[in-house]
Amino acid sequence: MNFEIFETDGLARIAKIEVNGKNLIIPNLFAVVKPSGNLITPYELKRLGVDCIFTNAYILHQNEILKERALRNGIHKLLDYDGIIATDSGAFQQYMYNEKIDIKPEEIEIFQENIGSDFPVILDIPVQPNDTYEDAKNKVLKTIERAKENIKRRRQTKSEWMGPIHGAKYKDLLELSAKEMSRLDFSIYAIGGLVKLFIDYRFDLAVDILLTVKKNIIPNRPLHMFGLGLPQFFSLAVACGCDFMDSAAFMLYAKDERYFTLSTGTKKLSQLKEFPCDCPVCFNFSPKELMTFNKKLRTELLAKHNLHVSYSELKTIRQAIREGKLWELVEIRTRSHPNLIKGLNILKKYSGFIEKYEKRYKKGGLFYISSETLNRPIISRQIKYLKNTYIVPESVKYVIILPELDVNRESSPIIKKWLNFIENFKEINRKLIHVIFMTTLFGIVPLELSNSYPFGQNETISFPDQSNELYKKSIRDSVDFFKNYAKSYQKCGILVPKIYYNQFNEKKEFISHPIKDLKAYLEKNFQNTLIESDSLEEILNFFIEN
Repeated sequence: MNFEIFETDGLARIAKIEVNGKNLIIPNLFAVVKPSGNLITPYELKRLGVDCIFTNAYILHQNEILKERALRNGIHKLLDYDGIIATDSGAFQQYMYNEKIDIKPEEIEIFQENIGSDFPVILDIPVQPNDTYEDAKNKVLKTIERAKENIKRRRQTKSEWMGPIHGAKYKDLLELSAKEMSRLDFSIYAIGGLVKLFIDYRFDLAVDILLTVKKNIIPNRPLHMFGLGLPQFFSLAVACGCDFMDSAAFMLYAKDERYFTLSTGTKKLSQLKEFPCDCPVCFNFSPKELMTFNKKLRTELLAKHNLHVSYSELKTIRQAIREGKLWELVEIRTRSHPNLIKGLNILKKYSGFIEKYEKRYKKGGLFYISSETLNRPIISRQIKYLKNTYIVPESVKYVIILPELDVNRESSPIIKKWLNFIENFKEINRKLIHVIFMTTLFGIVPLELSNSYPFGQNETISFPDQSNELYKKSIRDSVDFFKNYAKSYQKCGILVPKIYYNQFNEKKEFISHPIKDLKAYLEKNFQNTLIESDSLEEILNFFIEN
């Protein structure tokens, strides 16, 4: 298998996989199909744009007629599908339905090779969410042992094996599983035991598990999440390092007459008056019309819609990665359910790890979407830099703090006017004056950095009120800056205008900006060398007074 990465955004990546003469772009989704009797056939799925499918080799093996046909003709001809096919060994039946799997690992694994599976899975032992620690540990160790045995008995070079990783809520077991499996030759690593978490909307635990594995797995292989089928969770999972998902949700939800949306979650068909979608199904039929169809046709059409939403979202995610806009998409998608927000908030614990993979520069600017924006690694990185690494120019004696207004610094007509006034103030050598901005997103931003990414390429709330976390954080970050750098300045001036002119040159009252509260926090740093004024001239004259 060839695995080539083209683009990244944080832990997310766009890559191409080439296996057995077939190509696939990731992130991507394996649509789960039955070995036979599918309402939407694998052939039709391929026509609908599905490039990879997942089926159950254990169920196929237990059916003597299908088993013989698969061994004679191969899995691709059996399913009439020329795309990439992955096969499960039967462990899902054991995990999900507590079925006793009456087959040996070597038997089902050799069978998967013999039918020509592109991505077979070893017969692992999934950890249940409610397993005791000892039970979970035994299952993890047994799966690792089976993985080692699988490598010894492989015969078909065309089968690229998936190596399952387990541990559920036990982080040390997840770490053990990820590290041990990383030492073994698998083409794809896959996190198991997650389906019941997805059913219960325990996205926070799923994200915690994913990031624990991502920290400990080798990065030069794709990472799969078994059973991830809710499209509103795709972007968050991809942002945390998931490359592949597989799901039967598109069909299972359709059988329950549940309709995928990205903005408001899943809906019962009976709740809808109009379809908020323009896919072929939604364009040609109304909810009322679908309700008149027989159950089979209704399920088929709903499944096709659910597929459309799922694969459309993957395209949206890949484009967001290319544009450096994945975090914005994640924040928008997670608004659809409170439990998704809980999952997003888990990222705070892993900010340092994720930050290592954040690009220094991106094609597009950074948008403030919600309070969760403040947890983005790129923001914590820049604030940490300003607090601990930034060097104040040696020549300066005075500092002027200007407020960030409705648009970024020098794009503002009034800020241009202020900077011009400072530049042309003859009584003080310009090199002695350090101009800095108090911003809502980063706290203090020096003028010389104001056009660099992301300080000069962001959009945020212009004037958050005092109860807003953005307001409070701006003050905290600004105070932290002066804890480190106050001694670099002999005097400090804070400009708090009464009015300003916005980007449209309209006169506005200057209200609710964190700079209004800054003086009280800085007085102990500057004592009698601090002035707050609405006049730049007064501030500059204060600097030259004895």
